[in-house]
Amino acid sequence: MAAFDRGGVVVRAWLRRSFRNRVFVMMLLAAFVPLLVCGPLMLCLQVVRSEESLAAEADEQLEALEGALSDLQGRCERAMGELCSSTVVRSALRRGGSDSHTLYQTLFRAAGPLREYARLEVYDSTGQPCYTTGSALPEAAEDPGWGALYAAGQAEGPALCANGDGLACAQAVRSREGAVLGYVAVTVSQGGFDRLFGGLYSASCEVILLDRSWRTIYGSQPSQSRATAESLRRQLLAGDEPAGRSYRFFAAKHAGTGFSLLLQQPRPFTSLVLRSFYLVGVFAGALCLLLCMWCAWVLSRYLSRPVHQLDEAMGEVEQGRLDVRLETGRDDELGRLSSRFNRMADEYRLNLERSVQRERELNNVRLRMFQAQLNPHFLYNTLDAMKWLGIAHQAPQVAALATDLATILRASISGDELVTLEQELELIDRYVNIQLIRFEDRFAFEIDIAERFQGCLVPKLALQPLVENAVIHGVAGRDDGYIKLQAGDEGGDLLLYVSDNGCGIPPETLARLNSGDKRIPGGHLGLFNTDSIIRMYFGTGYGVFARSSPGEGSCVWLRLPLRRKENGNAEGLDC
Repeated sequence: MAAFDRGGVVVRAWLRRSFRNRVFVMMLLAAFVPLLVCGPLMLCLQVVRSEESLAAEADEQLEALEGALSDLQGRCERAMGELCSSTVVRSALRRGGSDSHTLYQTLFRAAGPLREYARLEVYDSTGQPCYTTGSALPEAAEDPGWGALYAAGQAEGPALCANGDGLACAQAVRSREGAVLGYVAVTVSQGGFDRLFGGLYSASCEVILLDRSWRTIYGSQPSQSRATAESLRRQLLAGDEPAGRSYRFFAAKHAGTGFSLLLQQPRPFTSLVLRSFYLVGVFAGALCLLLCMWCAWVLSRYLSRPVHQLDEAMGEVEQGRLDVRLETGRDDELGRLSSRFNRMADEYRLNLERSVQRERELNNVRLRMFQAQLNPHFLYNTLDAMKWLGIAHQAPQVAALATDLATILRASISGDELVTLEQELELIDRYVNIQLIRFEDRFAFEIDIAERFQGCLVPKLALQPLVENAVIHGVAGRDDGYIKLQAGDEGGDLLLYVSDNGCGIPPETLARLNSGDKRIPGGHLGLFNTDSIIRMYFGTGYGVFARSSPGEGSCVWLRLPLRRKENGNAEGLDC
């Protein structure tokens, strides 16, 4: 039992180890088990149905044989009764002689159709044959003290018994006083039974007729009938069912005579034939098993090979080899799966390359920003000193410039990368104050942003490059410059617009800016750095966009996710 359990564990582990093993076993079972079950079952059903059919045929033949024997008995009884009651027969037997012509007419008339398979004879009281329907009288006399004549003398009616060559049926001819005057006998020979039973049973069968003592009266095959009857008698005495290896026996007892009719029928399949069937079935089953194993193995390999290749390819991808490809010429689901794996590997490689490129660009942007900046702490301390010097020397504009610039620098060195729009607008206001002092109030600046957008999160110092671009490249050469800062929302995104009435943006710069081209044209470092940072933070759908009309002004806007700060965390909520 332990060995059986260990074998089951080994088989289950073997099945779990490989998809191909499971496919192989399932296909083998699906192909061979029905064949293994149906083959023996069909053979058994064929044997049983053949035996049932032959048994029904044997019953019909026995019924026909019984009818022929009953017909023989009835004709014998009628013929002997007519002769025993005939005054011609009595007179001839009493006087020892008579008109032979008249008696023979009576004899043949009584025999009728019985003469086809039986012979009628008239014996005197001593057993000497006197008359017959045969070609000649028997040569020897019959002993009245034995056999059929004895039984007829003891019985009131006909007496039946076997003789050496068939069946003898006799009846005593009695006087009115009851004395035996002679005997009338009907003898049915083997040839007579052949004619009587001919055509009533199959040629492959054997018919045996036995008397009450199981002595053989008739056998269709005389050389075997006695041996067969003896064998059956021994089986019955031993309490066994009458049967043989090559034959089956069907028996019927005739009610009128008490005789037994036996029909020996060959079995539909002898032991040798069944052995041959089983041997052929074993060889056919072994051949089918080998064929099923081969087909299941080929089909399992055909189905599992793409899966195995896909498994190996995924292992190589896990190890970093992204140039692996699956070559397949199949058009089915597994072929489509291989093609999709190739596309997935290509996309994964491209995403990795884009990620590396994005990180490299971010590093470059940070490097450019660091290169464009001085040490902010040093600048902040210097500006603070300038502010106090301006106050001490009564130069309020210098103090205001230093204060505003110091505030911007303090915000730039803070650790927060995302600030609220309200904080960003305060820095913009400081920056515009510096530019108004520089350009001597030659432009006007307006902020038109609703209160509901004030708490939205934006990247720190993201609006300053847009305002700087509007001042430096837009309204710097005008005396009536106008810059307006607005906010709106669209499809869950926050839009921050900076518009001016300046000279506009050159078409080539405008095209590169809207396309996300990272090549930086001269004079627009801030815009392109801001666009790069926003796209790296939030994706390619966000960034800096612009529209412009030469000589009429331009509008540059930021598209950002609509978020605000809730409980210290950035949440994607409507502002």
